[in-house]
Amino acid sequence: SGRVVYSDWFKGYGLLLIINHGKGYHSLYGNLSEIFHKTGDIINEGTAVGNVGNSSILNVPTLYFEIRYKGKPIDPVKWLKKKHKARY
Repeated sequence: SGRVVYSDWFKGYGLLLIINHGKGYHSLYGNLSEIFHKTGDIINEGTAVGNVGNSSILNVPTLYFEIRYKGKPIDPVKWLKKKHKARY
């Protein structure tokens, strides 16, 4: 879960949604055809954030997904595993 800190078009990413999860973590979802939330919204875990599209320079339906810790990209697999373990 977290708060939407960006929800708009961004050069190179197309329609982009950025969520601040706290403790220095942000998730980025780009190349969307539609964004379901606006800046300031609180999103709960498991909530859809948008539809995949072709709004970026890729020009094909693809999801751009990135996790950043303190502004630097990290391997999303480690973050996703950590979040998955926290559920159980």
